[in-house]
Amino acid sequence: MFSKIDNFINGFSTTVMMICMSVATIVAFINVMMRYLFASSMPWAAVLTSYLFIWSALFGAAYGFKIGMHIGVTVVIQNLPARFAKIVLTINLLVILGFLLLVAKWGTDFIQFSMGMQQIDIDLGIPFWTIYLAVPISMAIAAYQILLKLYRVLTIPVEKFSYD
Repeated sequence: MFSKIDNFINGFSTTVMMICMSVATIVAFINVMMRYLFASSMPWAAVLTSYLFIWSALFGAAYGFKIGMHIGVTVVIQNLPARFAKIVLTINLLVILGFLLLVAKWGTDFIQFSMGMQQIDIDLGIPFWTIYLAVPISMAIAAYQILLKLYRVLTIPVEKFSYD
C-alpha cells in the first residue's frame, strides 16, 4: 500500500518540479530573446517565472526529504551508541515533522484568508490562493516523507540500527 502512495507522490513531485522548471526556463528565455530581438517583452513573464521557480523549489525541497539531500549533522548520531542514536534521530524527525505540519497548517490558513480577500494577481489574472497552494501541498509531501523515515527508524531493532 505504501509503495503505491509513495510512487504517486514521487511521480507527482518530480512532475511538478520538471514542468515548473521547464516552463520557467522557456518563458524566461523567450522573454529575453524578445527583449533583445524585438525591443519588447512579455510583462507577465518575470512574475510567472518567479512563481514557477518557487513551486519548483518547494516541491524539490519536499522530494529532498525522501532522498536525504538536506544538510544534517550526522557526525553526532554516528558516534552515539545505537540506542541513543535511535532516540536522538527519532526526536529530530519528530521536531522536523512538527515544523512541516505547522507550516502546512499556516499555508492552508493563509490560502483560506487569501480566498476570502479575493485578491487577483494583476499580471497573470489568477487568484493569489492558487499560487500559495504550493506551500501546504509541498509541506504535506515533506511531512509524509518524514513520517516514512520515522516509521523505518522506529521499526528497526536497536541492535540493527545504524545511521550511515
